[in-house]
Amino acid sequence: MGFLKSQKLILFFIISFLLLNSSVNAQDISKLQKQKEQNAKDIAYTQKLLQNTKQKKQSSLGLLSVLNRKIQLQEDMILNIQKELDFTDSKIGNTNREISSLEKKYNELRGQYEKLIVYAHRQKNSRDKLMFLFASKDFNQAYMRYKYLQQFSEFTRKRGEQLVETKVDLDLKLDRLTLAKKEKQVLLALNTKASTSLSSQKNQQSNVLSQLKKKEKTLRKNLRTQQKNDKKLEKKIRNIITNQARLAKKKKNTSGAYGLTPEEKVLGANFGQNKGKLPWPTPTGFISQKFGQHAHPVLKHVRVNNDGIDITTKPHSICRSIFKGEVTHILSMPGLNMVVIIKHGDYMTVYSNLAKVAVKKGDLVSAKESIGAIYTDEKENQTVLKFQMWKATTKLNPSTWLLKK
Repeated sequence: MGFLKSQKLILFFIISFLLLNSSVNAQDISKLQKQKEQNAKDIAYTQKLLQNTKQKKQSSLGLLSVLNRKIQLQEDMILNIQKELDFTDSKIGNTNREISSLEKKYNELRGQYEKLIVYAHRQKNSRDKLMFLFASKDFNQAYMRYKYLQQFSEFTRKRGEQLVETKVDLDLKLDRLTLAKKEKQVLLALNTKASTSLSSQKNQQSNVLSQLKKKEKTLRKNLRTQQKNDKKLEKKIRNIITNQARLAKKKKNTSGAYGLTPEEKVLGANFGQNKGKLPWPTPTGFISQKFGQHAHPVLKHVRVNNDGIDITTKPHSICRSIFKGEVTHILSMPGLNMVVIIKHGDYMTVYSNLAKVAVKKGDLVSAKESIGAIYTDEKENQTVLKFQMWKATTKLNPSTWLLKK
């Protein structure tokens, strides 16, 4: 008895494990399909951006940035499709094995049932059944023969039901196999289309890179100018932080390194609790330049540094505050156009490269409230928001604070 119990327990765990795995697989494929849908939307968006930049018919860093993004999305799409194909192949293989097992079971049941029907047909005459009972040696044998006839009839009925159920199950599995094969054909067609598009984009990327490399002197000059402008903004921000702390401590006689009021401390705490949940400062777009140091997209052996992130978006796009706060400064700076600085307790967000500003110093803004329009550089064919985040004098990586798209 103990052995049987242990065997049943082992069987229970095996079945539970298999059910759990099938559930995980189902969740995985659903996640893959959602990722593919989002990927397709992102590709369509970058295609619109490409159409806008191509209108100028000249190579630029803006065009290269969008091309790089689309290539990345295409590669993600192909990888996603391949994972779905692997899953579908696995499903086809499992279904084929199930069909083979069911066919074997069906053939065995059909053979048994046919023999039972033949035997039952021979015994169907009521007179024969009575003779079979009356030929018994005693009452006990007659009763046993009667029970046998009942059990035989019930056994034949159950075998018939099993045969029908197996046939229905087999047909369902065959339908599932047909559907899986159709899914595979659709995925293969998508994969071919995505691969063709990727090849085309890479050719265009190569041509743009080749043309940009011919403008190396101009690119280096523009980079030096940009770095100078970025340094000026950084110096300005640090001066603002220092002055704000000094004035706050002097005016309100508050304690602490940066003289925060109790209300500002609460606001800063609320801001900090929303890491990874904050809305983007643009309704649409993608990160075209990451935070920190990275290689220049064209110039060899040249590394660039970004104190925030660059978000490439569509022309005439608005810029919005990512959290409630107070507009403390509006600046006009060479190479960065208009700059808006918003304070959120001991945090600060900086929005650069705005063409127009819709707020003024001292305004209280809420999350997602428009603060201006982003400048479109006609020469570079791009609309880019330069976005920074600070906590006191520490630069933060905005990518880790914004909601994942």
